[in-house]
Amino acid sequence: MELRNLMSGIAVVIDDAFEDAAADRNDETGSADPIFRIVRQIEQEWNLPFCTASRMPSDETWPGLLQAASFVLLDWRLWPAGTSHLERAGIEENIRFLRAARDYVVPVFIFSNESAEDVKSLLPEDVYPTKTPEKSFVFVRNKASLLSGGSLDFGDIERWIRRNASVYALKTWERAFHAAKKELFGSMYARSPDWPRVFWKAYQDDGVDPSSSLTHLINDSLRGRMRTGAFEAAILAGPPADAPSGDLRALIGETSFRPQRTLPEDEIGCGDTFRQSGGKFLLNLRPDCDCVPRDGAKPGDVELYCVEGKKMSDSKLRGQYEGGHFNERVWESVAFAVHEATSVRFDFRKLRVEKFSTLKEHRIGRLLHPYLTRIQQRYGLYLQRQGLPRVPEEAIPAAQETEP
Repeated sequence: MELRNLMSGIAVVIDDAFEDAAADRNDETGSADPIFRIVRQIEQEWNLPFCTASRMPSDETWPGLLQAASFVLLDWRLWPAGTSHLERAGIEENIRFLRAARDYVVPVFIFSNESAEDVKSLLPEDVYPTKTPEKSFVFVRNKASLLSGGSLDFGDIERWIRRNASVYALKTWERAFHAAKKELFGSMYARSPDWPRVFWKAYQDDGVDPSSSLTHLINDSLRGRMRTGAFEAAILAGPPADAPSGDLRALIGETSFRPQRTLPEDEIGCGDTFRQSGGKFLLNLRPDCDCVPRDGAKPGDVELYCVEGKKMSDSKLRGQYEGGHFNERVWESVAFAVHEATSVRFDFRKLRVEKFSTLKEHRIGRLLHPYLTRIQQRYGLYLQRQGLPRVPEEAIPAAQETEP
């Protein structure tokens, strides 16, 4: 893994040393703040442009800044020495910024003239967990300790990224994503600069939500262009992470279920899931094309074909689990950890036709591919199954009989 290939984009550095416009940033005598040498060497080694700020930007600019940043270099002490009230306010502002960076999944390197341990002691657990620092997106080092013989120790940063699988996966995926985005939008633009309008009109003519459909088109096209061999086994392979079962269920739920807050209000789709009383659920299996209101109908008039499901207890879940899968009878299918770690067993024998208007307020999200596709396939098999005559028990070989 080469850091120069991994950490691409625009870097942001926030350090009060940049306030002095007269500072000799190319000073080789060591009299200037070490941040100038750190930034200069990162620019040279990683070919990165830097956006510099001498003080913490205003809160209103954080979203735009963090959306564009590949990573942030943050000096911890951005306030004058000996000002206790400014120090308290500065620490609070730094922590708020770190939480915002966490929400945008942006790695932050705190390079400070302060002691690294002193800085860590001021960070709350949700920003820097002391017992599991490898889970933090924050890397804390003293500026001088990073410079060995005048050169930046990139090995220390690389070792941190190797230990932090989430940061490595994020930066690797970003490179693959940007390459796919460049290829997709470049090729579409070359064929017609108005290509979004072409598809928008087609979606309008078809009566589907044009914004949602265009989003799906772009996402599917990007996925088809993304390089799938970008991740290195040397970094991600090895013994499995020591994650509690509850965390594992939550991770699976994140990949298999789209929560209600992310769905357009009146967009109806196969996989829409509705919570009922008594631990029961409904899953819409009607195809997407039939969930579009036609001929002047309103979304609430669309009829959904829903199978009933019921929350599974831990004992029932364990009883049906075997070798990585669940033993399912022909009339059922298990959706594992789909919503708030809840697993649901759907019963194909219990089919209900309901209008969207009666279920809309109870929708909790949408089951995603391939989990939804498997339930659809099993339901199709259930509808088309053909029963066979019962095999007489007397025809079954006895236990003592042996094969020839």
